[in-house]
Amino acid sequence: MNSKIKNYITVFLSALIYLSFIFGFYYGENSIGSGGYQGDLSWMWKNFEIFKKNNLLDAISHKEFFGNRTPLLYILHIYFNPFISDIDSYRLSVFIISLIAPLIFYICLVQNFKNTNKTILFFISSLILLSPFFRTSAYWGLEVNYAIITFLLTFFLINLTFDGKNKKNSTLYILITLLTFVSSSTIYFDQKFLIVPIIVLFKIIKSRINLKFKIFSIINFLIYSIPFLYLIYIWNGIVPPSTQSYNPNTITTLSRVNFLWFEHLGYATTMIAFYLLPMIFFKKENILAQFKKLYSENLNYVLLIIFFVYLAYLLIFFNFYEFTNTKYFVGLGFIHKISIILFENILLQEIFTYFSFFVSWIILIFFLEKNLNNFLVISYFYLLSLILWPLMQEYFDPIILLFAFTIFSTKLFINYKNSIFLFLYLITFLICANFYY
Repeated sequence: MNSKIKNYITVFLSALIYLSFIFGFYYGENSIGSGGYQGDLSWMWKNFEIFKKNNLLDAISHKEFFGNRTPLLYILHIYFNPFISDIDSYRLSVFIISLIAPLIFYICLVQNFKNTNKTILFFISSLILLSPFFRTSAYWGLEVNYAIITFLLTFFLINLTFDGKNKKNSTLYILITLLTFVSSSTIYFDQKFLIVPIIVLFKIIKSRINLKFKIFSIINFLIYSIPFLYLIYIWNGIVPPSTQSYNPNTITTLSRVNFLWFEHLGYATTMIAFYLLPMIFFKKENILAQFKKLYSENLNYVLLIIFFVYLAYLLIFFNFYEFTNTKYFVGLGFIHKISIILFENILLQEIFTYFSFFVSWIILIFFLEKNLNNFLVISYFYLLSLILWPLMQEYFDPIILLFAFTIFSTKLFINYKNSIFLFLYLITFLICANFYY
């Protein structure tokens, strides 16, 4: 197949993805179950009413203010969104704002893959619109897409700041101010994105820029953290008191530090591996070569031993039936749902789940190799899984995929074939999610 035909196909598929995104909004798609007027939007709209009827300080400390994130989203919409008076106008505004994400993602891909066909890069950037969580958040005015946008903007600013070109002091001050501000804002849109300013801080400290810029960066981060520290003070935790009462199983205050969900590690592995599996085909080596490399590295055997130690822990201390049928009513990701669909017998569900844990662990070893940067990032997501309850697939969708193309150090090679494979992989997942919900 010649290059012109490939370009036509990728342009056609990109247009199809954008059209599907538009039609999804028009028809009120709900591909993660929490969309709809009676979903998460219902309590978010109550929060908007609180901010409309009260001054800022009273709204933030209001006993009925509910949510897992800071009030920044509500403040911005109340003061700057002229369409906030009507729920459907609000939904449309969030839908339009969400379209910024694939455009910034495209710019990031162009920065990262300079020698790759830009038509294919545009196609790859549009794949974020196939994410069930991104789509539902865009259609139903949910919160996380703002964090995704600021994360992508952060990566763009990282590349712009540390592109190796000589810059004037004034230019560096401006870039570092923007970089520290935008990366800090990801936390205010979603606390789970704490990893983003951490990465930025380490990037600045490790860089060759003058010490005064590093000190300036640290001061900026300290200043930007003050509003969040104030929220922790008045809430006595990282989320509002009403949220703490509603979800007593999540570590949101210091009094709950003993609530570590080690059972989540296996399920988190399946969710992370789900998004890394297609990325294996973006590596330079073919699958056979990667298999040979897998068996030749001694560290991989240590990682396999770690998995079997964890499996022994589950077999000895973990009550699978109680955990999946009594403690959990929602969450645990796609593997949990597939196990219920395939098997009625609880023992077969357990065997299938543990086998999925093992396969997913192998996929992680495949992708991460001996890369310390990737290992630390994935470790952060494991830490999140230990402290969050319930554990949801949405915490990893499409964040892991975006990290693979931007933050991870694994060398990727984008071409027509693997981009089409990724498209088929993600659209299959989206179709399945829509059928399920």
